[in-house]
Amino acid sequence: MTPLAATGRRRPRGAATKQAILDAAMELYAMRGFRGTGLIAIGQRAGVTHAGVLYHFGSARDLLLAVIDERDRRLWRETAGTWEGLEGLNALRWLPTVARWNDENRELAKLFTVLQAENLQGDDEGAHEFFVRRRRRVRGRLLRAIRQGRQRGEIRRDIDADTKADEIVAFMEGAQLTALLDPRVDLVGLFESYTETLIRDLAA
Repeated sequence: MTPLAATGRRRPRGAATKQAILDAAMELYAMRGFRGTGLIAIGQRAGVTHAGVLYHFGSARDLLLAVIDERDRRLWRETAGTWEGLEGLNALRWLPTVARWNDENRELAKLFTVLQAENLQGDDEGAHEFFVRRRRRVRGRLLRAIRQGRQRGEIRRDIDADTKADEIVAFMEGAQLTALLDPRVDLVGLFESYTETLIRDLAA
């Protein structure tokens, strides 16, 4: 992203200013992390002052939370049509969709991974609780799908739904990190292979 101030264009106002700040923060956090990025740098990238950043977002932590929320909003908005209303095994078959989106949006995938790693422990400035709640929501969706599948007779009754949900989340996060570390890894292919094996293992 080219700083607006360097383009000769007029600085954006109102909602456009807020979006410019958000976009600048997302780009810089993906490169340097939250803790390595100051509000002054974000303001410079967005073409506004440090005070302008605070005016729109209140604090560095509020901006951080807005960045994470924006990334998730884009993910769910652009993939919801592939999984909404699905239950049981069909709900699990959508997993490669997440990989495709992350593969097509590598900077946003990197952003999420960097920020999550920075917030493994809680403090007043970070977003540890946000990531914990988000993980639990994702796990909850997977857990419901497995339980629905058992009730419908699609999934074996002896499957430990809680353990399997944790396993799937661990795979998703680990596979994403692996692909970011080594671009030669076929993230989509990895998800497709895992999902095929998962469905075969779960099927009654």
